[in-house]
Amino acid sequence: MHLELMVHIKQVELSHFKSFGGTTKVPILPGFTVVSGPNGSGKSNILDALLFCLGLASSKGMRAERLPDLVNHDRSNHKGASEAIVTVTFDLENEDEPAPEIEVVDISSVSPAPPKQRLANEWVVTRRLRVNAQGGYTSNYAINGEACNLAELHEQLNALRIYPEGYNVVLQGDVTSIISMNSKERREIIDELAGVAAFDRKIDRAKDTLDEVKEKVEKCNIVAAELVVQRDKLAQDKIKAEKYQRLRTEFQQKSVEEVVLKWQNLQQKQATIQTDLGKGKIALGELDKQLVDLQGEIGTTTAEVERLNACVRALGEEKLLAAQAELATQQAEQRQLTLQQEELTATRSNTHTNQQQSASQLANYEQEFHRLTSEQQQLETTQLKKSITDRDEAKYQLELTKEKASSIASASTAWVEEQTQVSRQIETTLQQLSKQRTAQAQLTERRTQLTAKIAEETERLATVTPELAANQNKVSELENKLAQATGELAVLENRLTAVQSNVDTQLETQKRLLQEQRDKQRLVDKLEAQNQVQAEAQGTFATKIIKEAKIPGVYGLVAQLGNVAPAYQLALEIAAGARMGNLVVEDDGVAARAIEILKQKRGGRATFLPLNKINAQPLKENAALRATQGFIDYAVNLVDFDRDYENIFNYVFGGTIVFDRLDRARSL
Repeated sequence: MHLELMVHIKQVELSHFKSFGGTTKVPILPGFTVVSGPNGSGKSNILDALLFCLGLASSKGMRAERLPDLVNHDRSNHKGASEAIVTVTFDLENEDEPAPEIEVVDISSVSPAPPKQRLANEWVVTRRLRVNAQGGYTSNYAINGEACNLAELHEQLNALRIYPEGYNVVLQGDVTSIISMNSKERREIIDELAGVAAFDRKIDRAKDTLDEVKEKVEKCNIVAAELVVQRDKLAQDKIKAEKYQRLRTEFQQKSVEEVVLKWQNLQQKQATIQTDLGKGKIALGELDKQLVDLQGEIGTTTAEVERLNACVRALGEEKLLAAQAELATQQAEQRQLTLQQEELTATRSNTHTNQQQSASQLANYEQEFHRLTSEQQQLETTQLKKSITDRDEAKYQLELTKEKASSIASASTAWVEEQTQVSRQIETTLQQLSKQRTAQAQLTERRTQLTAKIAEETERLATVTPELAANQNKVSELENKLAQATGELAVLENRLTAVQSNVDTQLETQKRLLQEQRDKQRLVDKLEAQNQVQAEAQGTFATKIIKEAKIPGVYGLVAQLGNVAPAYQLALEIAAGARMGNLVVEDDGVAARAIEILKQKRGGRATFLPLNKINAQPLKENAALRATQGFIDYAVNLVDFDRDYENIFNYVFGGTIVFDRLDRARSL
């Protein structure tokens, strides 16, 4: 259940406020309360105290130039600090309760009342203004005894439908102004009283906020669109980078596979060469065996020759010629066999050398081929020709021997028989020679086979060389592809870096634009405040009426009577406050004539500063303050004005000091 409360002021307590020297409690009963009294008794001061305590003086004014003027003057002669305290007690009751009867209270009969304990349905607001001996002051608010600030107080008052700009307090002249208003202005007052104006202001603020939000949303949408474009571009770059990574990985795998295949191929070639080397060793063993057999045959033939020599010596002189012939034949055969042995030994040595060279110099096939070819040509040109020459000579000697044997056979039958026996021996020797020739033919065939093998190895080398060149070309091609891919990767990395830099630049631009927007907003607020101050300095509608009336003795606004350096303008405007809009006149008579004109034209209120009434204390400078860090000067010294207005500016600025920084001023 929601119970709406109706609030009214139950009591106003004043302590040393304006005309109230002591502590005075003014009860305000429910209903319509009238405070009466003679002129100057302080009736209006009660309303000023109410405005002072509730912080409503920002718009209504309290008929005082500065807050220290609100303190009762009876305490101004006392040493030390003085203070004024105003307490307003609200009575919160149900709106359904009947209102009490009207009671008239004479202010002269109001007397100090004893303190009472605060009830549960009371709401107490207190404001304390303390003025020190130097002219400075402090102001504090409290709600139900707990300290608060002005914003918190206004928030509580708004809940009770008490607004600073509202009409909860009607001052002197407001009734006449309301009567003279048109219907639209009265409607505005009714809306203000009903709370509709507050909602209208909230709606306007909400619309302004909505417009700002829409503008920010549009900017964010533009930035988001740009970011989407950058995102899509980065996505494409990402796809290219992933493709490059995939191709690079595949290239590395293929390179490893290529190395493995090359290694396997070399292993196979090595196995083949090892097999050929084993076969060559076997063939070398067979040649060694044949050489041993030939050496045995040579030994047998030598023994046979010696036996024949012995037979020749036994036959005597007659058979000497035949024996010599046979001996020559045997010697020829022996020389031939010796040559064959030497050839076989040389062939064996060459074969062994070739096998070692084939095993140890596999990478130099081409050079070995030329060397073997050279050796082959040498064999063909020297040893083969020598063997053929020896063979022809042996045949020639054999023919001679046959001719001599035939002549001997014709001479003697015995010789024929012996010659027949020798012929048989010769045939045996020829058979052996045939075997040796067969062995020679086998060796020749073996040489041919080795030559063919060398040619085959040469062909294989010639085949491997293009493959090796092709592989090298392939490796070069792959290296070129790798370099190209590396270049593309570098380009992609540069593009990615550029994109990232672009994104960072855009983010920084966005931050900078937001910061510029905030700075411009602060500048706009500052300019609005300056415009407001300037407008106040130029005067209200009332001051315009006075100026247009051209009353003699009106010198102008305070703001128009002095010049200030631009560096100190803002500080002095804040220090002077609303007094910059006060009108300076020659005397109080001029002020009275101006007030009459305002009443006639209903121009509102204005504050006048008569030169004959303003007697501000002269500025007393403190030498110790000038030595303080950050001290610039007294505010009144920073204004260039005519000496006739010295009291006016001393009154406006008093002892206000200008510092370069706030923290240094607070250090005092």
